Amino acid sequence: MLFEEISDKMNSLLRDRKSIKLLEAGCGSRSHFKFAPEVWSVGIDISKEQLDRNQVIQEKILGDLQSYPLPREEFDIVVCWDLVEHLSRPRDALRNMFQATKPDGFVILGFPNLASFKGLVTKFSPFWFHETFYRFMKYQSHPFRTYLRFAVLPERVMMFAQENGLQVVYHRLIEGDMTRHFRERLLLARALFALIDLAARIVSLGGIQSFHLDSCALILRKDAQAPRA
Repeated sequence: MLFEEISDKMNSLLRDRKSIKLLEAGCGSRSHFKFAPEVWSVGIDISKEQLDRNQVIQEKILGDLQSYPLPREEFDIVVCWDLVEHLSRPRDALRNMFQATKPDGFVILGFPNLASFKGLVTKFSPFWFHETFYRFMKYQSHPFRTYLRFAVLPERVMMFAQENGLQVVYHRLIEGDMTRHFRERLLLARALFALIDLAARIVSLGGIQSFHLDSCALILRKDAQAPRA
């Protein structure tokens, strides 16, 4: 599982720390990772209902990550999972999180890969199509409106992080459960996806990654000597 893999990686990176201050950015009602050091958790979300349901975090901030003035160099770890694709100004949110991270601290990001079947369909299809797809797949949850700006292409996020004094220490692209379940459910979709994927890789001489890899996970580490913002 991806969450366990990232947790293991982070606990290896944190092995000399006894306590950490954590920011869950767009925390929703639950947390994704388990850290070995003692954790003081702060959560920020635009939804009061989601904050009220979250019983893990110790401090709660009702605010928009794109505009709320987070304290500078306050957090050892910032986690932002399945959020930036829903923001109209994702770089403002990323910059806010980067500035809130302590030198030698970490930012964990999870977001859809726009350069994939799922990413392209999500980007260029209307919201009613997303709602219909969720009903077709019989998901209990409901989709959120998605912008999926080109600024959150994995390569662009990594470049923006480096411009802001953070280095990539972990990068993973995987096929998410939704795409896999869809391909397993419909034989025609499986064949069509495979054909398009093969054609793209042949034309690019292997330079294009598989379009099945629709989810990106990153761990970024802020330079220990990063200048104060």
